[in-house]
Amino acid sequence: MNKSENRRSFWFIVPSLLGVSLFFIIPFMMSFSYATMDSGGSFVGLDNFRNLFAGDAFRLAAMNTFKFMAVAIPLNIVIPLFIACLLNKTVRGGWLKTVFMSPLVIPSACVAFFFQSLFMSNGLVSHILGVNTDWLQTSAAFPIAVAVYVWKNMGFNLVLMLAGLANIPKEYYEWASVDGMGSTRAFFKITLVYLTPTLFITFVMSFINSFKVFRELYMLAGSYPHESIYMLQHYMNNQFSALDYQNLSSAAFVITAVIALLVIALFVVDKKSEFGEG
Repeated sequence: MNKSENRRSFWFIVPSLLGVSLFFIIPFMMSFSYATMDSGGSFVGLDNFRNLFAGDAFRLAAMNTFKFMAVAIPLNIVIPLFIACLLNKTVRGGWLKTVFMSPLVIPSACVAFFFQSLFMSNGLVSHILGVNTDWLQTSAAFPIAVAVYVWKNMGFNLVLMLAGLANIPKEYYEWASVDGMGSTRAFFKITLVYLTPTLFITFVMSFINSFKVFRELYMLAGSYPHESIYMLQHYMNNQFSALDYQNLSSAAFVITAVIALLVIALFVVDKKSEFGEG
């Protein structure tokens, strides 16, 4: 491709570059300026970041977020994997696949209303137990939040895992059966090995979706829920409501850096497991 063709090609990407600059790069630089200045516009360096980590609210939100991810993400992988293995052996499991995937198309407001009807003080659970307890304002709020996340997102992982299982040649299991390999050993030696790329994708998507659970939690319990489910998204939403741009920008940069580092680490591990076996 000569220089004139390069110049013509460049003009085709100018609209995209303008859009990215307008909606991403410029706001990013503006946020960085807020993170390094006080409310009066004076440069304070890293003071905003030090104040951020010194705050009890941010530390609580960060701890709850990582605790939530440590519990919810593995469940959102193991449960769909178990269901996919069962459905993969079932010839007439089409309606079951529809049932498990239906939460994907249910609006977040409907999800919140459904769980509220179960766990509010006058909800179904309280009615069955004969109590008048708002479970979303107790320590039970954390497992409820995990259940909301898994129920809402496992359908997507189920689709990916069913596709991954369909790509494993049936001959491998036949050869394993001939060699006397049991179903449990075949699962670890064949299924998991060939599902590794799919499991990696589902982990990354589950990690990203774990930050999106705020929609449902906000509709369930508001801006200031029980302390066990007070997440980083709640913290940032409350800082935005208070117009505290310094804390908001500092928190946004910290979260972005942590997410970027974790995703990069995941891809490095994936590349090493793929190419570094020798």
